[in-house]
Amino acid sequence: MYCYIGSAAAVFAIMLILPNTSRTAAAAMQQIPVLGDFFKVVTIREYQVDEDRYTADVKVPEIVPEETDDMSGETAQQIKETADAINFDIQKVTDELIEEFKSTMEEFEDGYGDIIIDSKVLTDDEQWFSLELVLYQGAGSGYERHRHYTVDKKTGKRAELGELVGEDYVETISEEIKVQMRQRMAEDENVVYWIDNEDIPEWNFTSIVEDQDFYVNEDGEVVVCFDEYEVAPGYMGCVEFILDNVNICQS
Repeated sequence: MYCYIGSAAAVFAIMLILPNTSRTAAAAMQQIPVLGDFFKVVTIREYQVDEDRYTADVKVPEIVPEETDDMSGETAQQIKETADAINFDIQKVTDELIEEFKSTMEEFEDGYGDIIIDSKVLTDDEQWFSLELVLYQGAGSGYERHRHYTVDKKTGKRAELGELVGEDYVETISEEIKVQMRQRMAEDENVVYWIDNEDIPEWNFTSIVEDQDFYVNEDGEVVVCFDEYEVAPGYMGCVEFILDNVNICQS
């Protein structure tokens, strides 16, 4: 649980820039170069708090589809639908984090809290576009989580693990991750994952979930991602596993 404490005076120190429904106006908020042939990323909302007890540094992204001369109408429509779905998810998760921060800041009288929302493009090549959304909450200790959005440019659809790895992807990926966990721990005593723990077996990693977070990197490899504290102690941060030993189905 996060505890943020504030007063009515704190509210007046907040600078809030609301989303603009005009894509031209949104793009004008921040000069960002076009990313490949399919997408550009613009910041559509900024939220800043800079006080003794509270800080917020929020930049909410939106991906904007870009049509090209050699793109069919069907592909262009699919890309737009994919971008709309991704943007809806980004807006939902960031709105929830901002509103939680604002309400708890106003409700309590003492304490500290901060949030950070940012994003970066991880991959943008001929086939793949991958965007990472970073979400951080702090109140004494911090908690960081990532969300990833990967689009297959050949189809215009958001990539899914089942299509990339096959029907048995949950078991295949889970077993590969267990192998990598054990190998990394054997090679470095400072690396710890929750696996093979006889004292607290309920903490042990057993399987990914069906909608497991992932992205495709610049080498065309699937990278499976876990939030802070999800499969390892907090000092390990958000952890990733590259599936370099798993065959990827090509579209």
